[in-house]
Amino acid sequence: MKKKILIIMSVIIILLILGYGSIVYIDYHNVVNGKLPVFANRSDDGKYQGLGYIVEVAYYPDTDIIEEMKMEFFGKTIAGMVQDIEEQNENQENQEVVIINNGNIQNENKIDAFIDKGDNREADILQMHIISNDKTDTVKVEFVPGTYESEISSEENNTESENTVNRQVPRSVTTAEEYEKVYGYYKVTVNDEETGRYDGLRWHMKRVTKDNIVQVIMEPYLIEVTEFPVICEYSLESSNYEQKFELTYMARKDMGVKKIAEKNQFDNSDFGVYTIAGDVSITIEGDMVYTLEDALSEKIITVQDILEQAKQDLKYGFCEEAYYQDGGSREYRYAEYTILKYNTLDGNRDLVIGMQGSIINQVNASGYKIEEEKK
Repeated sequence: MKKKILIIMSVIIILLILGYGSIVYIDYHNVVNGKLPVFANRSDDGKYQGLGYIVEVAYYPDTDIIEEMKMEFFGKTIAGMVQDIEEQNENQENQEVVIINNGNIQNENKIDAFIDKGDNREADILQMHIISNDKTDTVKVEFVPGTYESEISSEENNTESENTVNRQVPRSVTTAEEYEKVYGYYKVTVNDEETGRYDGLRWHMKRVTKDNIVQVIMEPYLIEVTEFPVICEYSLESSNYEQKFELTYMARKDMGVKKIAEKNQFDNSDFGVYTIAGDVSITIEGDMVYTLEDALSEKIITVQDILEQAKQDLKYGFCEEAYYQDGGSREYRYAEYTILKYNTLDGNRDLVIGMQGSIINQVNASGYKIEEEKK
């Protein structure tokens, strides 16, 4: 009996020693790598007090950047770290590099910022570390602005004129080198070796998503290609994408425009909500289904939620955008339906959901605004 008790006590003591050793080792490892301890409590004098050890931390003046750390174990120094402030800043910058580790992405917002700057012809550099099967590739994409300023004619103000790309080509520009000089270019390098160069007039960077895989590609504007150059790819699950609801469009027999909500009826939006030639339902959390009118009236979603979801879907390539020179109306074209958001010069701001493809001409031809004014 005594032997059994002794064995149990020995096992308990060994487990306590191993647990305590793990705690000390983790905080020791943190100190060596310039990180704050996790198992020590901060005291009033700024020191971190652990069980049998103390960690002292010194910061650079007026910053939260660690200059020096020291760990004492029962009065004896066992670990220390002194870091140059420039080295610390460099490490922080490295943390902002896009990292794709076996399909999972970190710092995806850097891709968003780069795409936006490229579309606005602003100089920027996107750096990525792509890790796959213990192999790391360093990918860098740089946008270098050109000298040309595109001029959009003020006379092009036609509601039937779809203009997704407002870009003009001077007659003197003929060679690839001239395109790059005038319009700027994207330069792609992998492990410091150039793998592609794309001028800023005929190419831009975008995302496409298929089978829950997000690809960042170079898409051509004015030229036809059989295969889009892929910069990187990662899982949709690891991205910042969020689908709050699913919209379903069901065709009706009639082709008329149906009012769902008036201005300021449900969420203070300064425009009406309509459907054309169909009805719309909203699915929440996979199995809760509402009509669009009920979802809005019960504040399950708002009209702004619909627009924000469309913008996010556009970013990830779930829909395409068409832009009209009637003041800025836009269509978000999905595979099964289209969301039209008016922004006309005469003040129309309505939102209309309709069938697949372009619906703006059909909505305009319906005369739904005239019928409302008569009523």
